[in-house]
Amino acid sequence: MNLRSRFGSQRGATLLIIIGIAAALAVMTASLILVVGNMMANTADSRTREKAATVGEAAMDAQMYALALNWPTVATPSPAPTLDTAQIRAQFPTDEFPNTTSDFVEAVFYDDSNTNGGTPPVVDVNDAHWDANGNRRMYVEAQGKVGDRATRFQALVERTFVPTSFPHGIAVYDGAGMDSNGGGNNPKITIYNDGDYPVSGYVNGVIEYPDVFQGTIGVTTPPAVVPPLSYLLPDSTIGQVIATAKSVDGSSNAGNQYYDLTGANPNGPDLVPDNAKMQGICVIRMPDWRTVQLQGGINMASGPDAVPAATDQPGILMILGPESEPPGTNIGENIKIEMRNNDRFYGVFLTDGQLDFASGTPAFFGMTVFKSSMDMRGTVDIRYDDSAITKLVDVWTLAVVLVPNTWREIQPR
Repeated sequence: MNLRSRFGSQRGATLLIIIGIAAALAVMTASLILVVGNMMANTADSRTREKAATVGEAAMDAQMYALALNWPTVATPSPAPTLDTAQIRAQFPTDEFPNTTSDFVEAVFYDDSNTNGGTPPVVDVNDAHWDANGNRRMYVEAQGKVGDRATRFQALVERTFVPTSFPHGIAVYDGAGMDSNGGGNNPKITIYNDGDYPVSGYVNGVIEYPDVFQGTIGVTTPPAVVPPLSYLLPDSTIGQVIATAKSVDGSSNAGNQYYDLTGANPNGPDLVPDNAKMQGICVIRMPDWRTVQLQGGINMASGPDAVPAATDQPGILMILGPESEPPGTNIGENIKIEMRNNDRFYGVFLTDGQLDFASGTPAFFGMTVFKSSMDMRGTVDIRYDDSAITKLVDVWTLAVVLVPNTWREIQPR
């Protein structure tokens, strides 16, 4: 073979190698494009699923919040703890979360017991949409949808309560002396229902006529040591009542049951609420030297009855001086509480002020605290009723929380 022929053969071999490499690169490029396309599609699908899961979790939180506001204890609660779907829709931008409200989010709650009698007995969305078995637990299912991808969660939730545990057996706490008179209308501080607890009274001063107390009430006065109120009723409990009043819907300028009559109120000073607005839990802050008259039947539904009815629910009423009171001081000691006619209060009553005037046949049923002083020369009766303490346990919802280890993802609907 001559030199020219040998060079020609080499050029042919080189061309074949180049063609082979080009073909291999073409196949690799096509494969790479396919792989990248699949990866991009999978990434987009994964992102869409994550978005749907985010919406579903938001729906779960929102439904739990609605249940905390109105935990359903009857079949037709009013108001119903309905999920605010429009509010959730407004929290997510439509360019990334394009679905309409009706196709975007949903939630349902139902009892954790088999109430529909299905066979086999299973607990599902067909069961009662309220706490039918009264165990303070229900299931919640919440779903979010983005594009055509939906994610649904299920969890068991539980109702927790504001810790409003008051001490049993305290009829009266008087922060100073007690004016009283003798005569046939004594005793005026008596036991209506002791709840099988020993009943006590605390007066941090002189009682003008000690027979104002029923003889079976153990009364502590100086020179015996009268414990500070915070020892019997912790400041944390009072603080929790104030916080709860601020979270309960009401008629104050802030829309709750915390009425601030002072100039420090950022919403403008409130007015003293009438007795109908003092029902349930109510806290009133006011300048010193003001007068409050308790009228009608506070916390006595058909009242004022002569005594609390079995269906009556006690409340908590606190009438306090201006904020903020340093510990151990009282800057509302001249607030005056008056009662007249057949006025009644049922529950726990606490004031920085004083019982100032009473006429007619008014009465407190439950536990009373006057941090300043008490004038029992009128005709008011204070009757210790332990049912007021017992019924105030587990009344106001603190929060609805997840039961541990019950969160799971389920098939979308």
